[in-house]
Amino acid sequence: MRRLLAWLLALLILTGGCGALAEAEYDFSSLSVSELYALREKLDEIIKAKEAEEGTGFYEDGTYLVGSDLPVGDYAVQERENAMFASVIVRAGKSADAPLILHKLISGQADVHLVRNTWVTFSEVRAWPLGAEPSLMNDSGAVTEGAYLVGRQLPEGTYRVAVADRAPLSSYSVYSGIVGSGNEELIKFEVLHGETELELAAGDYIELSGATMTYIQ
Repeated sequence: MRRLLAWLLALLILTGGCGALAEAEYDFSSLSVSELYALREKLDEIIKAKEAEEGTGFYEDGTYLVGSDLPVGDYAVQERENAMFASVIVRAGKSADAPLILHKLISGQADVHLVRNTWVTFSEVRAWPLGAEPSLMNDSGAVTEGAYLVGRQLPEGTYRVAVADRAPLSSYSVYSGIVGSGNEELIKFEVLHGETELELAAGDYIELSGATMTYIQ
């Protein structure tokens, strides 16, 4: 019976009908570890959707424990206006001498994959669960320097990649997934001296350095 009540509460939470039950206490001790993990993952999904819906779904500067302070998953990280050293640092522990997993400087936009029980520090950025972030593509279909996941943040199709104004060096790199996710492989790299056309498919992850890119079709 306790298990049934626990799952009934979960159903009410997931369907948004638990407002009147917020003050009550419930015992989830009869659920197995796998059931609790499944429930937590579902709640994380609902929380992310609600945050995006209410316009409050971003994280600002600070250090967070992944899986506790913020959900496990992929995040879009965007440089704040007038930032000097926008970055994301991921460590195996909270202290500054804990093993370093990722140290990424953010120019414009990038995506990061965060796993449970790691510590992430955001500096001079805002981070959204992937898919909840504001778009950086303008009305002309152009994006500036940064990194983007095709099929989620950009439409798949043909793009024109060009050297950005005053860029001392211009290049692009295409990977098979978000860099740092453990599933990425370098597909293509090119130093630009003018402009070129590029075909991008869903799942491609493109990094632009000193370059701009415009959607053609």
